[in-house]
Amino acid sequence: MKKAVGMIKGKLYGIGAGPGDPELLTIKAVKAIQKCNVIAVPKTGDSEGIAFSIIEKYLDKKELLECRFAMDKEIDKRKESRLIVANHIIQFLDDGKDVGFVTLGDPTTYSTYMYIHELIVSHGFGTEIIPGITSYTAAAAALGIALCESEEALMLIPGGHSENIDDLLRCRGNKVIMKSGESLVCILEKLKELGYSDKTKLAHRVTMNGQRLYASIEEYEKSPEAGYFTLALVKEKR
Repeated sequence: MKKAVGMIKGKLYGIGAGPGDPELLTIKAVKAIQKCNVIAVPKTGDSEGIAFSIIEKYLDKKELLECRFAMDKEIDKRKESRLIVANHIIQFLDDGKDVGFVTLGDPTTYSTYMYIHELIVSHGFGTEIIPGITSYTAAAAALGIALCESEEALMLIPGGHSENIDDLLRCRGNKVIMKSGESLVCILEKLKELGYSDKTKLAHRVTMNGQRLYASIEEYEKSPEAGYFTLALVKEKR
């Protein structure tokens, strides 16, 4: 990877596009998009397509950089794809162009952006992160519940990747279970066994077209909607 030489010119912006509803895109995010010369758009799944549709009307014929990330289980292949993307971004930064990397939700929460951020920072370029509204805060709002109250703790659990999921589910505190995919059915069964059926609410495609909300696991099981855009909110038993 080529290192920046001389004066640092361009700046990288990590821009959170929010959970899906274009009206939840922040004013600061819009201003950053309008300022940037180049918009980097990840190409790894449906979530990135939704992020692009949220910001599309603000692009005004800006130059686009499609960023393809490997989703392979081998970490070396994933790292290689990140290096390739970072190299492309650095070329624009060296030319004095600001680059906006747009991601669904928030850039600091389970986002590919942070890997690129770290690489760009290591080469001496300026960066700025524009936070976005997360899917789980949007889900809590749509369901009309608090994520945490008083001295309650809150835990984020990536359901599809946790080898110690049983231990995490037994921990005290409220829980957000996201990125579950095919593991969701198994996780919900575990929660029922632990007595959390009525304490678990679910949201599918929150703030997007096709949004569905469920007040309990039993209600969800009557007409389930699984996948990347389904998450569960678990309130601690008192």
